Amino acid sequence: MSNFQKYSDFYDLLYRDKDYAAEAEYVARTIRSALPAARSILELGSGTGRHGRLLAAMGFDVHGIERSPEMVSLARTAGRPPPLETTGSFTCDVGDICTANLGRTFDAVIALFHVISYQTTNQALQQAFQVAAAHLAPGGLFLFDVWHGPAVLTERPSVRVKEVADERHRIKRTAHPELDSDRGTVKVVYQMECEDRRSGEAVQFSEEHLMRYLFATEVDLIAQGCGLRRVATEEFLTGQPPSPSTWGVAYLLQR
Repeated sequence: MSNFQKYSDFYDLLYRDKDYAAEAEYVARTIRSALPAARSILELGSGTGRHGRLLAAMGFDVHGIERSPEMVSLARTAGRPPPLETTGSFTCDVGDICTANLGRTFDAVIALFHVISYQTTNQALQQAFQVAAAHLAPGGLFLFDVWHGPAVLTERPSVRVKEVADERHRIKRTAHPELDSDRGTVKVVYQMECEDRRSGEAVQFSEEHLMRYLFATEVDLIAQGCGLRRVATEEFLTGQPPSPSTWGVAYLLQR
């Protein structure tokens, strides 16, 4: 089963503790600091649209590309957040971030929540970077976050359990990671136990997510091949310099 095919039914509940507002503010601040006039954003891997809608409320015109039809359906039917500044727009379509060609350029391209780390081969990484570069206007920005190689190798992935519930569902997710240092990847097998609290119906399933961790030298090499240059590397959200204990690192590239 492909990533998120069943997972999408419970995605927002699993990540309801994720501070989407703070992340959207970080993205807006980072983009506007480097490119004050930026207005249009292409979001690669837009998921259920929570980042995109928040950025739209901050005045950006955001178009998302998402591989999962289930998530695009959820994104299209979700309500808009209240406007924070000038109102922008959010739209999204089903598509592959490694092959997309929209025939237009944007002021910025973003890929959040480790979307780039899901591109686990050199070819897929190069293709995703090429898509980003092809959709950037001259001087445009590519902002993304990835699993940080030094942290993965220093701290090592471990088994993690997460339990969440709302008025409808109760979910227990157990993540079993397998590190492959030769390929620079971590295979995470999610064991899901989901219960409908109204009917008592329970379902169990598993999904396998393969993630790639990256180093700055790899990012630079791929970026240069696509006509991009790195202008910033920092811990996602905090803006602090990355360390061997920093799992989420943001890169800002410019065309």
